[in-house]
Amino acid sequence: MIAVENQAVVSEKAIPKDESDEFVVPESNAFGQSFRAYEGSVRQSIVENCYRLHHINQTYDFVKRTREEYAKLNKAEMSIWEAIELLDNFVDETDPDLDEPQIQHMLQSAEAIRKDYPSEDWLHLTALIHDLGKVLYHSKLGSLPQWAVNGDTLIVGCAYDESIVYYKYLKENPDYNNPAYNTKLGVYSEGCGLENVLLSWGHDDYMYLVLKASGTTLPPAASFIIRYHSLYPLHHNGAYQYLMNDEDRENLKWLQTFSKYDLYSKSKVHVDVEKVKPYYESLIKKYFPEKIRW
Repeated sequence: MIAVENQAVVSEKAIPKDESDEFVVPESNAFGQSFRAYEGSVRQSIVENCYRLHHINQTYDFVKRTREEYAKLNKAEMSIWEAIELLDNFVDETDPDLDEPQIQHMLQSAEAIRKDYPSEDWLHLTALIHDLGKVLYHSKLGSLPQWAVNGDTLIVGCAYDESIVYYKYLKENPDYNNPAYNTKLGVYSEGCGLENVLLSWGHDDYMYLVLKASGTTLPPAASFIIRYHSLYPLHHNGAYQYLMNDEDRENLKWLQTFSKYDLYSKSKVHVDVEKVKPYYESLIKKYFPEKIRW
């Protein structure tokens, strides 16, 4: 067994699976369309408008200022499950594949990965809470607009990768023509490690900050998955490799495995919350304090 002191034990047999292993990828999304088809989606106008606002407003200065404010974790104190329940009726405006409440998406992801990795309970819990940072939209956490909560993330402080969805709107971002931020490395150095870069502000980075301060015993791979699961240019298109270090490359294997469960488990068929709740509450109790700061 491979263990990190005071953290979850990950079995040596828990090798991240390839795309062909076990998980059956659906042929179409909940609307009968291709997954992540942003052009021509039945939700295109809603999704595109949210990304337009996201790309225009997510400047390096905005991200740094907002991250410093939310890193104080002084908005609320509650349990993981209490936070999950805040998303019972929340629908992500940037998702072209599903218009169901986030609590269902999180449970669908968790149940799908639980089936293929029955012994890795840390991975089940990671899937359950991967989008939990979307509580930023709730009044308890400040009611941030959806463009500051959801959507694919990107790295600010260096040139934007052209694989970013709705890249055209980034040309309206003040940083696009700023020589301090629009080169390949920008404010970073080669191999600096993803821990040292700034992402566009949203639920991923926020939940990462919550995890770091919570005293959780989840393994480092869980934090990596949560912080970078929306960074599609990285884990789907191979961008930003020049910023990564060896630890990033190792954790990326788990993120790429997780991503297919996050993306392809979306369904109109709901998980029975009350049926699975006892199992996930037992994992929360195992890996988290009763109450944490948000």
